[in-house]
Amino acid sequence: MKINTNISALTATGNLHRTEDKITTSLTRLSSGYRINKAADDAAGMAISQKMHAQIRGLQRASRNGSDGISFIQTAEGALTEVEAMLQRCRELSVQAANDVTTLEDKEAIQQEIEALMREIDRLASDTEFNTKSILDGTCCRQTSSSNTGVSVISMTDDVALTTYSLSITQEATKTSATSGALTMAATDVFTENGKVQINGQSIEIRKGETLEEAYARIRDCCEKMNIDVLPVNGTDADGNPQEVPLNAASSLYFESKIYGASRNIEITTDTPELAKKLGVDGAVITQGKDAVVALDTTSGFSKTATTFIEGNRVTVSDRGGFQMIFDVAGAEAGTDADVTVLDAGFVAIQIGSNEGQDIDISIPAVTCESLNIQYCNVCTHDGAQESITLFDEAIRQVSAVRAKLGAYENRLDSATSSLDTTSQNLTEACSRIEDVDMAEEMTEYTQLTVLSQAGTSMLAQANNRPQTILQLLQG
Repeated sequence: MKINTNISALTATGNLHRTEDKITTSLTRLSSGYRINKAADDAAGMAISQKMHAQIRGLQRASRNGSDGISFIQTAEGALTEVEAMLQRCRELSVQAANDVTTLEDKEAIQQEIEALMREIDRLASDTEFNTKSILDGTCCRQTSSSNTGVSVISMTDDVALTTYSLSITQEATKTSATSGALTMAATDVFTENGKVQINGQSIEIRKGETLEEAYARIRDCCEKMNIDVLPVNGTDADGNPQEVPLNAASSLYFESKIYGASRNIEITTDTPELAKKLGVDGAVITQGKDAVVALDTTSGFSKTATTFIEGNRVTVSDRGGFQMIFDVAGAEAGTDADVTVLDAGFVAIQIGSNEGQDIDISIPAVTCESLNIQYCNVCTHDGAQESITLFDEAIRQVSAVRAKLGAYENRLDSATSSLDTTSQNLTEACSRIEDVDMAEEMTEYTQLTVLSQAGTSMLAQANNRPQTILQLLQG
């Protein structure tokens, strides 16, 4: 029996301390609901659960991103719905104008409405935004870079690869033009008989007593309805171009199509000798317009099966697999080359996953009158109305294709969002198994530790009393 060292008390104290530590841990778990409250509780479990938390929060944010993407698409499609409705109306008006029961005044009124609708299409393309980001002006599709400032890409499909496409311009597109013979009357001279001048089948009535100025105004206004510019000219300038002058100083009239290409014609006839002589109709010199000629470099991004369709300055290159690129070569000179590089930029990337690179690229092409190739539609003539019907048909097809693509994007985002929610739920459940405490099991453990603590306290008291028995030996 020893007084200096109470081994029994030390043993009881050690056991009580360990029990109290366990009780503290159990109380922390019960009060927080977590099995792992610090790294020491389960180092490996803590590392795994933190990685899971990063994935879970990323998945939840990605799900909200998907919802934002759906809103973005719905905004774009809402605008395209209006564009398509306006195109349908333009086509309807073109069909109305193609009926020759309508008078020229009727056709002019129809053309005014079509032009107003086309202006609205361009306004929608430039002003439609989502969160201040333009949608339909071409900024939401892949961008390109051209080595030739005269060559640009109007539109391209998503199947166009990210590489460089080389082409050579061997012939520039030109406009059809006609220069009348010499004007043999002054601007204020009058015609002495009635007559008619036919331009592309459209008859312009010249009345007896009218001046050259009045006749010119009628010719100018009629040609405007056929996309033809009429200018009073006197010879050519230093560059060989017709030199525009006031009508009273003009030696001839110069007619030029507003549209490039070989498909544009200018035919000027009259059956009145006086008109033929005074307006120089019989001596008109017509220069037929030409389409651009472009050669593709098949050693670049173009394959050997690529084909071109050229109308004026508009070059459409198509290939198998849905490949299509539409170029504008209006500013390119003959004999020049162009390297057009398709850049990996411009797409609207929707981050639809919790990790790097897990996104969906959304491409919305420009929906303008130029990209739809309807900017020169004019229904004031029968041929113009017939051509407009075809052009508006193609424009409606293009817009419908864009809407169909947006619908596919939206369905894909819906599925992705549902998958993200399910994955997040399953990961949350897995993480719960690692770090959440089982309250029933922990409460059982806590009850057992409480009993041990009480027993340890009682035994420590007994151990502390044992040295008192030594007094009996000292008293003896």
